[in-house]
Amino acid sequence: MEILLLRTALAPSLVLLVSVVARRSGPRRGGLLLGAPTTSGPFLALMWFSGGNAAAARAAQGNVAAQLIVAAFCLGYGRLAPVLRPARTLTAALVCAAGAGLLAALCANVWLTAALALAVIFAGLRTWPAPAHPDRPPHRARRWDLPVRMAVSGTTVLLAVHAADALGSFTGGILAALPVLLAVMALSTHRSAGAPAAAVMMRAALTVAPCTLGFLLTTYTVLAASVTRG
Repeated sequence: MEILLLRTALAPSLVLLVSVVARRSGPRRGGLLLGAPTTSGPFLALMWFSGGNAAAARAAQGNVAAQLIVAAFCLGYGRLAPVLRPARTLTAALVCAAGAGLLAALCANVWLTAALALAVIFAGLRTWPAPAHPDRPPHRARRWDLPVRMAVSGTTVLLAVHAADALGSFTGGILAALPVLLAVMALSTHRSAGAPAAAVMMRAALTVAPCTLGFLLTTYTVLAASVTRG
C-alpha cells in the first residue's frame, strides 16, 4: 500500500514542482526538469525494492524504450505548436508518440532502441527552428487549472501502475516513462503562455533526454550484469 501511494503521489507532486519552476524561472527550466529521470528513477528504485534486480532490469529496459516515445512527442509538439491550436497540437504529438511506440515495440534489442532514440533526439535538436518571440505574455492560470493537472497526472499513473502489475515490469517501465507529465504541461503552457513558450519547454526536455537515456542504460547494464552473475 505504501508503494502504491508513493507512486500515485509522485506525478502530482512533480506537476506542482514543474509548474512552480516554469512560472518563476521560465518554461526552459521547467522542460529540463520534465526531461530528467524524475519519474523513471524513483520507479526503478521501487521496482528494485519490490522485485529485485531482475524486475528492475526489465523495468529499465522498458524505460529505455519509452525514451523513443518521449523524444517523438517533444519533437512533434514543439514543431507543430506554432501552427496548430493546443488541442490539435497535442493530438498530433500523441500520434507521433504512438508511432514511435510501435517502432519501439518492434525493436527487441535495448541498444538498438537507444540508438534510434538518440538519432531522433539529435536530428530534432539539429534541425530545430530558431525560437520565436512570445506571442503574448503569460496570464494568471485559473484556480482550478493546477489541481486539475495534478489530478489527471495522478489518475494516469494510478492506472499505469495497475496495468504494470498485470502485464509485468517491462510494460510497467514503459508506462512509467510515458510523456504523461509532458503532455499535461505542454498543453497548459501552450494555452497560458502561447506556442513559443510550449516549444521552448519541449526543446529543453529534448535537450536533457540523452542524459536521461544514459542514466537508464547504465542502470540497465548494471542490473542485468548482477542478474547474470547471480
